[in-house]
Amino acid sequence: MRRRAWPAGLAIAAIALLAGCAATPPAPITTIGELGAAYLEAGGECSDLVEQYRATETDPVVAACGTGTELVLAADADEAQAIATERQLQEQTVLVADRWVIRDPALETIQQSLGGQIVRLAPADGPANMADAIAFGADGVVEADPVPAEGEPAAVEPPSGIHDILVVVDPRCEYCARALTASGEELERLADDGEARVAYLPVSLGDEIANGYASTLGANALACVADSAPDAYRPFQSALLAHLQTTRFDAAEVTALAAEQGAEVGDCIASAPFAWWVRQATVRAIEEPLQGVEPLRGVPTILVDGVSFAGDVSDPAALAAFVAAQAPRS
Repeated sequence: MRRRAWPAGLAIAAIALLAGCAATPPAPITTIGELGAAYLEAGGECSDLVEQYRATETDPVVAACGTGTELVLAADADEAQAIATERQLQEQTVLVADRWVIRDPALETIQQSLGGQIVRLAPADGPANMADAIAFGADGVVEADPVPAEGEPAAVEPPSGIHDILVVVDPRCEYCARALTASGEELERLADDGEARVAYLPVSLGDEIANGYASTLGANALACVADSAPDAYRPFQSALLAHLQTTRFDAAEVTALAAEQGAEVGDCIASAPFAWWVRQATVRAIEEPLQGVEPLRGVPTILVDGVSFAGDVSDPAALAAFVAAQAPRS
């Protein structure tokens, strides 16, 4: 492992301070050495910073001190935000600004000098129109209030006289993508023609560092669209799941996918404000009966009028026949 230690007294350019904030914006930090020096000058106490090995020259530059301090210099602000979001999903608290990210016990003190935003995974309200699923009928999206940060979704009465369909997906799930490719248009038709209320519940079961936490961040992206542009939800969902089968989550790419469907939600996708809700909705799906039948056992799950579809999700004829065979609840 290639390692480089910095002396505690590494010199840096002075930054003028006023009441804990920079009187003038600090000069941009362009090297890991400058970031380490700025960290120490701002009150960071871990002086034995060691640069970590990078597999490629395009990887972010990381310096660490013990297990509690990590400094990261990214290629640009977008990459820094993505790194901060990943650390947030690892339940770490970090300070992010411009191209850099800092994890340290003294973030509040460091923030007073360097500015930036402290990011942590904390209770937050869910998106509008998802309780926890987003539902569509003949009149379009079924409006729903956001789930309170520390609360439960409002009870949803089953529709009367038409089919009640719930589709549970994980954005990273291959067979979920296959199900939407095969039957997505038919599910939309059933809702739009008033033959069914079709609801979609995104959950997070497949997060990995290698895929960029695609399950949670993908579900957050779906929540962003549901919250701001619900009419774009269904085409975006199909496009997103297809996209994530071949690549790790990238906020810029997913933002472009949303924009293609008419949803301008780039800031929401990058900052993941609904990550807390995604995790809570997933827990509720696993622990509480869906459609009053049974908790989630895997994805994709398709429930029609309280009966789980056990056929081939890649066969649109099989699902259509299954739906037709069910008796809507009155």
